[in-house]
Amino acid sequence: MTTGIAVAALALGAIAVGLFSLSLRRSLTRQTTVVETMLRRYDDRLATFAQTLNDTMSALPARQSSDFGVGEDSEPMMRALEIAVSETSADGAVALVTGGSGGPVVATIGLSEAETNHIARMGFPDYRGARAIEVAFSGDIDAPEGSPAIRSGLVVPLLAGEPSKSLLGVLTRDEGRRFSEDDVAALDVLVSRARPAITRSLNLREPDIVPELDMLTGLYDRHSFESVLDHQIARARLAQRPLFLLLVDVDRLTTLNAKIGRLAADGALLAIAERLRNHVDRFDYTFRLAGGRFAVIRRGGTADDANELFETFQLAISSRPFDEAGFITVSAGIAELLQLDDAASLSGRAEDSLADAKALRRGAAADGA
Repeated sequence: MTTGIAVAALALGAIAVGLFSLSLRRSLTRQTTVVETMLRRYDDRLATFAQTLNDTMSALPARQSSDFGVGEDSEPMMRALEIAVSETSADGAVALVTGGSGGPVVATIGLSEAETNHIARMGFPDYRGARAIEVAFSGDIDAPEGSPAIRSGLVVPLLAGEPSKSLLGVLTRDEGRRFSEDDVAALDVLVSRARPAITRSLNLREPDIVPELDMLTGLYDRHSFESVLDHQIARARLAQRPLFLLLVDVDRLTTLNAKIGRLAADGALLAIAERLRNHVDRFDYTFRLAGGRFAVIRRGGTADDANELFETFQLAISSRPFDEAGFITVSAGIAELLQLDDAASLSGRAEDSLADAKALRRGAAADGA
């Protein structure tokens, strides 16, 4: 009897060892597959990144600048336009120069996007030594809601040395308005004061930001986040368009790591990143900030747009399980750009919203407007 029990125990032990070995071998095979998949996808993303980035940047509107101030302010043209409008009682103003890369740098006040594009397409006038040139506009270019179309303007050279490659202009919507010699003199004084700061800002202007990629997901990485956010805030303000920041965080990622292991959890994060990539717009900036934390920046998007994006993404996340990870939920914090926001305050409000959402329940979103 005792011998039979011992034999049975040995047999069960052998079976247990066999099952453990089989389970370990299958686990290692799955983890190897995850690693191979991540590396292969990273290589593919890296190979196509240069072309994708070039296509994206070439489709962006002309670069614009902001905020003129006497002294070391690096973006003086908007302040120059504010003064030009005030000094001449104009309805709008525009500054247009050739940037260091040969592309146009545009700043406007009081003009619609259609009017700005129309003036930019006109290019630079041939001053032929003249202090100023009057221009007239025919037809009805789309104006800001409730305003008549621009009718005429007064244009002066903005930069020294190559006047044919720069202009500062004031514009009126009044068909009977005629600019005077006093207006010309006022613009002369303004340009002489603003020119050094504007020239300095153009010479010192950094090239457009080239974000770095996160090695796991192929999204932009956390080191690029703040500089891209600063850049997009400036562009949104110049274009007078909204901007949202959406933070997405995987719920209970620490528990998931402990349950299935870091490599398998990384495979789930890669799959989440792919689903997020499939739901953002073409010109959105999408980042992996750390762990299971992701961010989306959309210039031209409101908090309502961010909520809609999160709802569709959350549905894609919850619609099917992630292999070993099973079903995963994500929470979100949303912040729309306010008048006094900088990158730090906008990010802070999004972080606060994310904390509120997680305190409410897993899979929730909160708006920090």
